[in-house]
Amino acid sequence: MNLLNSPLIAQGDSVAVIFKNRRELFVDDYIIANRTNTYYKLGIPRSAGVAISADKPWEGKFLTYASVIKDDSLYRMYYRGSNEIKDGLTEAVTCYAESEDGIHWIKPNLSIYQINGTCNNNVIMVKNPQKSTENFMVLYDRRKDIPEEERYKAIGGHTANAFPKAHQGTFRYVSADGIHWKRFDKDTTGLFNQYPMDSHNILTWLPSEQSYAVYLRVGSEDRTGDKRLGKGFRTIAKSVSKDFIHWSEPQKMSFGGAEMQHLYTNATQPYFRAPHILIAMPMRINLNKQALSKAELVANDIDASQQAHISDAVLMTSRGGYTYGRMYMESFVRPGSNPMNWGGRSNMPASGVYQTSDREMSFYITRGYGSPDVYIERMTLRLDGFSSLSAGYKIGEAITKPLVVSSDSLFINFATSAFGFIKVVLLDDAGNEINGFGKGDAVELIGDAIDKAVVWKKGRLISELKGKKIRLKFILKDADLYSFFIAD
Repeated sequence: MNLLNSPLIAQGDSVAVIFKNRRELFVDDYIIANRTNTYYKLGIPRSAGVAISADKPWEGKFLTYASVIKDDSLYRMYYRGSNEIKDGLTEAVTCYAESEDGIHWIKPNLSIYQINGTCNNNVIMVKNPQKSTENFMVLYDRRKDIPEEERYKAIGGHTANAFPKAHQGTFRYVSADGIHWKRFDKDTTGLFNQYPMDSHNILTWLPSEQSYAVYLRVGSEDRTGDKRLGKGFRTIAKSVSKDFIHWSEPQKMSFGGAEMQHLYTNATQPYFRAPHILIAMPMRINLNKQALSKAELVANDIDASQQAHISDAVLMTSRGGYTYGRMYMESFVRPGSNPMNWGGRSNMPASGVYQTSDREMSFYITRGYGSPDVYIERMTLRLDGFSSLSAGYKIGEAITKPLVVSSDSLFINFATSAFGFIKVVLLDDAGNEINGFGKGDAVELIGDAIDKAVVWKKGRLISELKGKKIRLKFILKDADLYSFFIAD
């Protein structure tokens, strides 16, 4: 049957996506040309308990702005410790923790600085004129041509008007071991010093653009001249660099027409199983809203500075450039039942999502900010489980844009009920079933698997169609499809 004129196939949608060792997630509608009786479903992160608690006197109730990296040997976490915050004049230190599995964390005694009369602490940087300890953010640069003394890179600092001009902006740092840091030798002045920067600005490497990027906080309606006075919403801009030295003027990100909201952070990073897709988990603020009464806020020892607003975390994605996709306006991580999480800047996701078991990935989020019991919680999802293409008991179908397969095997990440299933049918670009790969040839897949090989009757494999323009047709019943992967 020719489906070219069916509503399932978008006319003119003929530019093929090359698939060679490539994974696609259903976090946006990029790969699907059309669908019926299916919908996108937001994943639900699960708490795995406390990863880091503020049990050291220098960590304080304003512990926040965590970044997590995984190098060749360890998971490493960097975060701010502070007992006091005053409009950008934070008396802050940068703290460090490490883990062999991303689950169990230790705070090593580094003996770099004396804090509170002891060198037995986990502090890697103390207050400096650049105020880089307020929002220090680390990148592990794993590319082969990087000098070892610059293997770890970081940024930190912001632009409060009270600072001398020479100390305004964000500053660059490098390290050979991720613990001992120095100013980057090309860092002669603060970057982006016309922008507020008083947030967790994100440094990353974008494989799809072959460039560094900084995703920074800006105002949605900047005034002429000093952009620190920007009006409107807290939002996000992006600057790029090929060499970590020269940076483009930040350009504001767009949101695909979604309504503007106050996005205080962004945590934007390439997803480790599909690095052409960027996952962002901003903390968004609902200004001048409270869930607790004044008495309840005081009873839970939430600092007065955090009693005016409430916040949660959302999920966004990007495929590069200057656009975020917001498939979901709903909360990705809610404050939940713990009243400590209903202060103004709780529920702030750290930068970094990593695999922590065969089927699971983890990210981390600050809870109870502004209270003596502040902590960093580990949250888990199944691999690729940010979002799924789903169908209920009524059978649904979805057809991809045209693909050119350059690898041998097709795998899917899926889960069904006992009465559900998924089938994969292969179509030519015009929408015709390909002989041997049609609905009658598709093997019904039932169960729950992260990477299940897809085969057709008589043992036929997608490798038979290498180099040809095809479409995948997913048939689902009471099932969730999280990703597909075409690999050698």
